[in-house]
Amino acid sequence: MLGKSLAVVALAASVGAISISPSLAGSKGAVGTPGWNDTNANAAGSRANLAEKVLTPVAVKNVKYLRSIASPMIPANAPCPLPITAPLLTGGYLYAITNGYLSKYDPATGKLIWRVKPFPGFRSDYQTLSYSGNLIVVGEAGCQSASAPGGITVALNAATGARVWIGGDGAAVVVGTSYVVTENTDAAGYDLSVLKLQDGTRVWSMSSCLPSGSPIPVVVGLTVMVYGCDSQSRGVLQGRSLATGAVRWTRFGFGIQSGDLAGPAGKNFYATGPSRTVEDLNPMTGQKKYVLSGAAKVLAVDASRVYASCAGRKVCAYDISTGVLDWTYTPLINRVTMAAEAGGVLYLNDGIALNAATGHGIKKIWESITYASPTTVHVGLPSGPITVGDGRLAVVTDPRVLDLFGLPGY
Repeated sequence: MLGKSLAVVALAASVGAISISPSLAGSKGAVGTPGWNDTNANAAGSRANLAEKVLTPVAVKNVKYLRSIASPMIPANAPCPLPITAPLLTGGYLYAITNGYLSKYDPATGKLIWRVKPFPGFRSDYQTLSYSGNLIVVGEAGCQSASAPGGITVALNAATGARVWIGGDGAAVVVGTSYVVTENTDAAGYDLSVLKLQDGTRVWSMSSCLPSGSPIPVVVGLTVMVYGCDSQSRGVLQGRSLATGAVRWTRFGFGIQSGDLAGPAGKNFYATGPSRTVEDLNPMTGQKKYVLSGAAKVLAVDASRVYASCAGRKVCAYDISTGVLDWTYTPLINRVTMAAEAGGVLYLNDGIALNAATGHGIKKIWESITYASPTTVHVGLPSGPITVGDGRLAVVTDPRVLDLFGLPGY
């Protein structure tokens, strides 16, 4: 199935005071700080929470399992029974898509605050979730057609769950308090639209031939990385102005990976080059800055380093300014497929927490899991997202169960 993706970034101008209910005001970690505001942390896909202050390398040694939150039941004949999607820990709350419902929880207790269905029935595939400007933005793709899934974007009031607007073409990337970037990829091609966050009004849009790589839009340095077409109908990577859609640069044979920051401070955009190397491109010009030697997939990007899978199953950390290798880590058994960085700690999907500055192991937080699907039994690592915010980690270790980890008392 060709799906969609959504991400969020809270720019400096958009992360003012966030109201917290009286029940949360006294709970540890519920401080209303900017957290993990979209599926991949921000619209650049950095998978790094630069605002986390509680879970430092020293504090992580005391992290333990806190509680679990299970998905609600859905009708047995629902065409889209889905795993938990894109949990967000932000502003002292936990948001998650669970089996077609959007739910808001108190992460300190696991108590449900509200639950809504973004769309009637269970005929939508929700893969991504974003928060910005007191709106929760959900990207939806139809689950009953693999070649033409269709899609739409919904914005809901974060305080009440009430629907605010519907628009766009599919999954979305929310940027600060101004824009939502939506994309739709199917057998007919690739469409991208930029909407106003406030009301969903379309600002600009484009269509393209089928992309040569991932359809996920990435925003770095107020530049949208998209797939266009050259004169021979070949897919090319383009950097377009977020505000106007004007083409800033074009590169042939490159595939989108991720970047550091969506706002004007963003300086590093990582793409797969024609020779399968991972290159750091200037988001404003598309010019190459350096190559991440041996890297295959970027896992996370923080203010100091970019972390990537490399040399088979290793994890490599590179200096973000120069691309020079800082350290490598070799998992004992499993290949690392996902990571998250926050507070100077790099969390790997095998449950190991590393000191992000040195690569030294700090603690194993969770273990491999065993769960049953309707057709088979799976044994392995969590395949769902890792989210870090407000002193807690949210990990989908079972497709139907979200586990929370943190310091005692959180």
